[in-house]
Amino acid sequence: MHHTPDMLYRERLLPGPLILALGVALFLMVGAAYSRAFGSVLGVALGLLVSALFIGFACATAPCIRLEESDGACFLTAGRARISIEVVGSVSQLSPDRRVEIRRGRSADTAFSLIRGSLPVVELEILDPLDPHGLWCLSTRNPQELIRAITTAKGPKNSSTDTRW
Repeated sequence: MHHTPDMLYRERLLPGPLILALGVALFLMVGAAYSRAFGSVLGVALGLLVSALFIGFACATAPCIRLEESDGACFLTAGRARISIEVVGSVSQLSPDRRVEIRRGRSADTAFSLIRGSLPVVELEILDPLDPHGLWCLSTRNPQELIRAITTAKGPKNSSTDTRW
């Protein structure tokens, strides 16, 4: 019998206010440029319409991190990637210096990364030898909540966390 999964953790990594403001400003400038050719009402309307479409698109396509339990199995989904929580080893919050290394690709070349802006990053060790990614690095606005949710889902027998940085 299939039932709706229990959501243990969910976070959508929406663009920051600066990115949204820059996008809106850009499209309003385009609208102002078109107002010269087509009239001010049409130009402003076009700028507002395209700005609204930009905000909607940016929010709709923002990646999501989810931890779900369904039929006794627990899965972590980050963007389009999904993995069983059973193959997750240690979980820790990265230091700012380590986060920069990961973003620049100088370390953990095979890491799966879902890193957004300057948000804190949680690193998950993947124990499956067949998985091409030995690490997952996920941006989150709530690193301690994500670590706690993963640790709780793994259970007491195989929880290994390091929240120091």
